[in-house]
Amino acid sequence: MDIVMKLISKKAAAVACLTLGSMSANAALIGFVSNPTSNSVDWATEVASMGGAVNSNVNFDSMSTGVFDGSFYSGTDGVTFLTSGDVNTVAYGAGPGQSNTSTTPTSSGEGLHAPSNYLQDGASASSFTISFDTSVLAVGFDIIDYYNPYGSNDLTIEAFTGQNALGTSLGSFTSESFNFQKNNEYFMGLLSTDNNIGSLVFSHQSNNMSDVKGLDNIVFATVSPTTVPEPAPLALLSLGLICLGFARRQNKS
Repeated sequence: MDIVMKLISKKAAAVACLTLGSMSANAALIGFVSNPTSNSVDWATEVASMGGAVNSNVNFDSMSTGVFDGSFYSGTDGVTFLTSGDVNTVAYGAGPGQSNTSTTPTSSGEGLHAPSNYLQDGASASSFTISFDTSVLAVGFDIIDYYNPYGSNDLTIEAFTGQNALGTSLGSFTSESFNFQKNNEYFMGLLSTDNNIGSLVFSHQSNNMSDVKGLDNIVFATVSPTTVPEPAPLALLSLGLICLGFARRQNKS
């Protein structure tokens, strides 16, 4: 019986060591797209748990309406933009304001967009790249008046380690398919537990529904690399020492 118990103990210790060892590199890209009424709250909660400080200055309110200037925030906030397609105009108002509010499934999203400047995204295929001078923990933004209740997940956000969609792709998430008209906000965001987002690409494939949208309230979170929770390095060291001591005691016995 003693021999059997010793063998079980050794096996349990080995399993514990292997289990914790497997936890040492579980970096992840987390998406915030699937809870239309609370995505931004969920995003902010996760950012806070990681010690992130949120920059909320990029809302286009200090820009002039008309042609979009992608370098406007490069000096003050360390973020630049590249656009392609018809996402290139700063407009003022509550949103594009298309009025089909009945086609289901509908959602009020996170409420109405207050009249302000926003970046207009037309119905044609387009992309919008956000690049950061310094890698960030998380990024997200509001989409105004999105209309696509037909299950085709028309919008995509993808994160990269480098600026301008260079480096390694960290992963992507697509939109939920709801009717957010009229002028309701739908938040799409993501967070990298490795604190290594160099750029985000928002892309819109033409869905032939003449859906003009607005983009607003771009938020991103920075955090000192020393404050980002690592995958339990001290715990790994502690368990390693415990496993080593346990193995020695078992060998002596």
